[in-house]
Amino acid sequence: SLVLKRFFYAQSFSIYNGVAGLYDFGPTGAALQQNLISLWRQHFVIEEDMLEVDCSIMTPAEVLKTSGHVEKFADWMCKDTKDGSVMRADHLVEAVLEARLEGDALARKMAGATINCEASPAAVAKTDAKKNKKKGGPIAATKLDDAAIEEYKFILAQIDNYDGKGLADLIIKYDIRNPDTGNAVTAPAMFNLMFESSIGPSGNLKGYLRPETAQGQFVNFSRLLEFNNQKMPFASAMVGRSFRNEIAPRQGLLRVREFTMAEVEHYVDPNNKDHPRFDEVAHIELPLLPSQVQLDGKTTPIMTRIGDAVTSGTVDNQTLGYFLARIYLYLMAVGIKHELLRFRQHLPNEMAHYATDCWDAEIKTSHGWIECVGCADR
Repeated sequence: SLVLKRFFYAQSFSIYNGVAGLYDFGPTGAALQQNLISLWRQHFVIEEDMLEVDCSIMTPAEVLKTSGHVEKFADWMCKDTKDGSVMRADHLVEAVLEARLEGDALARKMAGATINCEASPAAVAKTDAKKNKKKGGPIAATKLDDAAIEEYKFILAQIDNYDGKGLADLIIKYDIRNPDTGNAVTAPAMFNLMFESSIGPSGNLKGYLRPETAQGQFVNFSRLLEFNNQKMPFASAMVGRSFRNEIAPRQGLLRVREFTMAEVEHYVDPNNKDHPRFDEVAHIELPLLPSQVQLDGKTTPIMTRIGDAVTSGTVDNQTLGYFLARIYLYLMAVGIKHELLRFRQHLPNEMAHYATDCWDAEIKTSHGWIECVGCADR
């Protein structure tokens, strides 16, 4: 309420009932955003001598078809079988299983309160209910057996690795329902996240609002290379608006349909991915969560010197490792707490269609671990 009262940000068009996933920044929010961008520009563009560009938002369909976005830039969606409300399938499974685990913790806490006479079970339940208003629905104090707890934790550790069939199997096996209504949901179906439009009055030229700022940089590669006197490697950078037609944007500013991106594209010889400044960052320790650790059902990051991570092959090459370290330094500079940050490697089924390796810088918030930066070897 304080954020809204001080107009840090607010839902766009709220006097017309608003639209989910669209927000306006007030004076304080806009100032903070500009400060973040200014520091990003200094940290990356100026210090790394990058080539900054500003490219078109409206993108012809042929460009995004070539890049694979038309076919593959999608999430899995479920529908409530009765009221038709939509949910992102992986988020639904994650929310329901997390709510059940919290319900187990609450049940065990209530049992402990009864034994120790610290407080009545009803009082404990009432207190914790106020703290646990989750997207997975009301927290029911239901004790789970130890095997179910381990099974749920194992699934949650690799929730991003499930495809449509895998999610459908989980929904059936664990009786996953819409937490808001208790109704069953449909099998997951793919939903493309791009906003489709047409260019010109004839309607014959199909286009999309760009889902990322990368494509404008890629299609200008030859011009950028010429500007850089044919010297490699080099990097381009851009700050601008991107658009994604999110299935169910229900987490405030965390998952919205229009947002500002700051993106770097570093162009390197695929046969030599060493970085000339890697030695400057090789000593930096990062909290890494490799894919194999996740597949083993674990979620605890491993503190690793980025130099050792590259040498062991955990991080594929020096260029990728260099930018992971630079991202870490930027996040520390803007005030992110080290203990609330991790770098999580994408799982095989989660990997973007354009990437050979990818790490997300994730921040732990009241909504759980949230991706804030992606670093991909494309």
